[in-house]
Amino acid sequence: MHRPGGARAGAARRVLDLLRAEGVISRVELAERTGLTAATITNTVRPLVADGLVGEVGRDPQPGRGQPRRLLRLVAGAWHAVGIQVDRTSATIVVLDFAGARVATANLPGTGGRGPDATVAALADHVDSLLDRAGVARSRVLGVGLVTHGPQDLERGVLLTAQPGPEWLEYPLTGTLAERLGLPVLLENDANAAALGEMWAGAPRTDTFGLIYMASGIGGGVIVDGEVYRGRASNAVEIGHVALAGGSRPCVCGGAGCAQAEAAPHTVVARALGDRVLAERFAVTGARDGTLADFDRIARAWRAGDADAAAMLERSAHWIGQAAVTLVNLFDLDTVVLAGPAFAVAGTLYRDHVAAALERRALGRALSGPRVHVSSNAGSAAAHGGALHVLRTMPVGAPPRLPAAEPARGGAP
Repeated sequence: MHRPGGARAGAARRVLDLLRAEGVISRVELAERTGLTAATITNTVRPLVADGLVGEVGRDPQPGRGQPRRLLRLVAGAWHAVGIQVDRTSATIVVLDFAGARVATANLPGTGGRGPDATVAALADHVDSLLDRAGVARSRVLGVGLVTHGPQDLERGVLLTAQPGPEWLEYPLTGTLAERLGLPVLLENDANAAALGEMWAGAPRTDTFGLIYMASGIGGGVIVDGEVYRGRASNAVEIGHVALAGGSRPCVCGGAGCAQAEAAPHTVVARALGDRVLAERFAVTGARDGTLADFDRIARAWRAGDADAAAMLERSAHWIGQAAVTLVNLFDLDTVVLAGPAFAVAGTLYRDHVAAALERRALGRALSGPRVHVSSNAGSAAAHGGALHVLRTMPVGAPPRLPAAEPARGGAP
């Protein structure tokens, strides 16, 4: 197999990205869309075809414009990638083919009260089972994108936080999972992964936007010209830990008034539990690992017309609106996407409140009216993005190599 390097590798990635986005496209259009010369496109596509990654799928007749253009498409079965999104309350696993289409998915409980060893073992077992059921050979899997909350050290594959418990701090997540699966594993932030997934699978498609991700906690991501904005150490856009005007609730980060403390599902559920009548009416349990399930019960009560449920969610949405204004003003954005399992039921309520906040306070509103969308794959966008991160990052010219495991630190099981 060919293993392009340097400029050729960059050109190959741009071609693969565009083919993945468009589905079918000609060489001429590849040159027009990438800005590469026709000769560069020819020299880039030829080895991709030879390696079985790209195939010709017919011709596009161009009346009055000479010879019909040969159309290209990614060979979907050439490779696959796995994406895993995991937090305390839920986990999602997806398998994508080389073209970015989903071929298998599974939903399962999150970390709960388990430590990282037990969690990694369970995730590995589910990945094995999912690949077997989908009929995907392990030899055709490029790798796994493991998606979690931050902050993270992506290079070492560890979390830089003692959440959800102290044993998770600097536990060798990617190394341990890679050893169990026999596959390379890349770590990615949940909001960044969701933003990447939305860029490729969302509608309407845009290459510059901000994303607010809400699951157990709240995170943020920004895509600029088709690339994730990562900052110094890939822990940028932690919008959940930006202190908001008027906020006062203590946050797990040690601050107070953060968006996560004021608006996250656990805060909404805590308010319901503070009123016995409401708790019974919404059937919330208060189980530590059932926060998202309780939040969804409140959201469904709102959809059924319950005024108290609406008031609770609207209070949360007010804070999310403030966070969105900060995000938009910092990065000069005109589009915000809401993603994450907490938006699966109540996404439209949050969308309307965020849009109203941006219309009032976004600095660029006079130049371009802000747009707010709920992800069409709110619950699985992060897992999808984790798999796409692998497809876009891992070399496809040779069998993937298993990275060395990060040694466990003292205190980790």
